[in-house]
Amino acid sequence: MPPFCSTKPLYVLLAGSMLMAAPAHAQEEASPPTPEDILTAAPADHWLPIPVSDLMIFTLPDDAGGNKRQAVIQLIPAEMSGAHVRNVRKFAAQRWWDGTKIYRVAKDFVTQFGGNPDNKQLPKNLETVSESDYFNAALGARRNTDMAALDAAVTYSNQYQGTEIRPLMKMIYESYGSKVGFGAGWPIGTKDGKAFPLTCRGALSPAHYDPPDAGTGAEISIVTGEAARSLDMTFGMVGRVIDGLEHVTNLPLGTAAGGFYADKSEHIKITSIQLASELPVSEQPRYEYLASYSPSLLEYIEAHGGYGNICTVPVPIRRMKPL
Repeated sequence: MPPFCSTKPLYVLLAGSMLMAAPAHAQEEASPPTPEDILTAAPADHWLPIPVSDLMIFTLPDDAGGNKRQAVIQLIPAEMSGAHVRNVRKFAAQRWWDGTKIYRVAKDFVTQFGGNPDNKQLPKNLETVSESDYFNAALGARRNTDMAALDAAVTYSNQYQGTEIRPLMKMIYESYGSKVGFGAGWPIGTKDGKAFPLTCRGALSPAHYDPPDAGTGAEISIVTGEAARSLDMTFGMVGRVIDGLEHVTNLPLGTAAGGFYADKSEHIKITSIQLASELPVSEQPRYEYLASYSPSLLEYIEAHGGYGNICTVPVPIRRMKPL
């Protein structure tokens, strides 16, 4: 008898062999991981906590359907910021913004609120802010440290774990003349030796008056569109909305020039802006961000298509259960 012999018809053998090969073939053509898959698989120790002391709660009146409207703001950490952020903390601690108004909603640009047009008396002991406050050497140092760690982690993963993780600058271009990268979960740019946070969508940018008056931080614009990247190094940035951005973007648009509301009756009253640390511990929101040195960050960006500028795909942030 020949080494292999069977009485089964040839088509049965072929069908069987095709079925046996199917799992391997299916595995070869498996869909690439989604952004959600990548975040789920990210190492647990690559998710880092955002201190509650850096959070503010921005509350608007309930909408017409009785749904709560609340956004959570993360301030730049004290060690990487200056007078603007310290002033903002004072405003929030004194509940100064409670009852002030949103008076400008410019489509795909900014939602603006604060002191003007209420002309409220400012808190005492505010710091004078100069344009130099827009820059902070600690931001640049942290970005360099995190990017070096990221490069080392990617090299190790590619060489010893058989991955094909692409470097950041091969998947993101930057068209605003800055060298960019991530540090402590923030997108950071440097230009002419100065480091500054980037005004991506959701960023909080204080109003700027005639130089050298860079404002106090009483009036703030929440960036809602890509066009506001022109504010980099011109208006500065103090923080970003990390949850509930839709509540400050899905508002009636201003019809006057620049997106301002034409009549004061259109202004939207702010219920409160308070420091999250003032809430009872059981009510304090908790968030984590994906570390800037995690290769999962680059995989996550690439899973979105790997194109655009550094603001195209926000740094992943997830809400955790309260303590």
